[in-house]
Amino acid sequence: MAIAPVLPPLTPSRSDRVELHVLDVGQGDAILVRTNRGHWILLDAGPAWRGGDAGRTTVLPYMLRRGGSLEAFVLSHPHTDHVGGAASVLNAMRPHTYWDAAFAGGSDAYIASLAAARQDGIEWHRVHPGDSIQIDGVSVSFLAPDSAWTVGLKDPNLASTIAVVRYGVVRFLLVGDAERAEEDWLLAHHRDELHAQVLKVGHHGSSTSSSDAFLAAVHPDVAVISVGAGNMYGHPSNDVLHALSRIGAEVLRTDEAGTVIVRTDGVHIEIEAKGDKWEVAHDSSKH
Repeated sequence: MAIAPVLPPLTPSRSDRVELHVLDVGQGDAILVRTNRGHWILLDAGPAWRGGDAGRTTVLPYMLRRGGSLEAFVLSHPHTDHVGGAASVLNAMRPHTYWDAAFAGGSDAYIASLAAARQDGIEWHRVHPGDSIQIDGVSVSFLAPDSAWTVGLKDPNLASTIAVVRYGVVRFLLVGDAERAEEDWLLAHHRDELHAQVLKVGHHGSSTSSSDAFLAAVHPDVAVISVGAGNMYGHPSNDVLHALSRIGAEVLRTDEAGTVIVRTDGVHIEIEAKGDKWEVAHDSSKH
C-alpha cells in the first residue's frame, strides 16, 4: 500500500500568542513576526552572495514549513545584508505591501527587490513617522526615518526604519542598523515611545550604536543581536554587551543561539533558543 507523504500545513494555526523570530542568517538581519492568526510580517530578508541569498535558503523554507501567508515586507535600509534575500521572498510569497525607508541609491539586491515588487503588483509605501500597519491583533508603528532628517545623510544606516511591534502591553523595538546619530534623533523626537520589553539591538551590536542614553530609554528585558559567527567586523562590541548587562537585559545572539523565538500572549514573554524554552522575568519598574 502506498503511503502518502506528509506535507507541511497549508493553513496557519491560530492562537492567542504572537511570535518574533530572529532568524540566524549569519551577518545580516531577517526578522519574522507571526500574528495571533498565523500570518507573517517580514522585516529585512538577510544577505546575498554570489549564486544565492538568505531569502531562498533560510527565510522561505522557514515560513513554508510553518504555513501561513506573508502579509507585509518591511525594509530597514538597502544594504545587502538586509535586502539580499528580499527579491526571492517577494517573488515567492507576494505580500500585499512593501514598506521602505526609501533612502536614495542602494545595492543591486535593493534594486532587484523593487523590480520584484513592481512585477508582482506589491504596493510600495515609503515609511514616515506615524505610519502603522495593523494585521490581526498586531500593530507595527514606525517612528523613523523622517525625510527632513534623511535628506542630508550619506549613510543608509542612519536612515534605518524604526518599528515598534505591539501586542497587548508587550512591545518589540526593531531598529535595523541605526547608529548613535539616529538614536539621538529618536531621543529628541520619540523618547516616550522607545520603551520596549524586547530590543533587536542596532547594527549587529556595533559600538557605533546602543548609546547609554538610548538603552536607558528602551530599558529592555531581552536584547537580541543578529550577528554572524566570527564576522570580520568584530560584532558584537564588548562595550555594547557590557552596556546591555548594566541595564539588566538578557542578551541572546544568533551566532551563539541560532534562531531566537520570542512568544507573548500580550502580557507574558517566553523565549525559545538553543532547544530550550523559558519565561522572562519582567521588571515592571522598567516600563
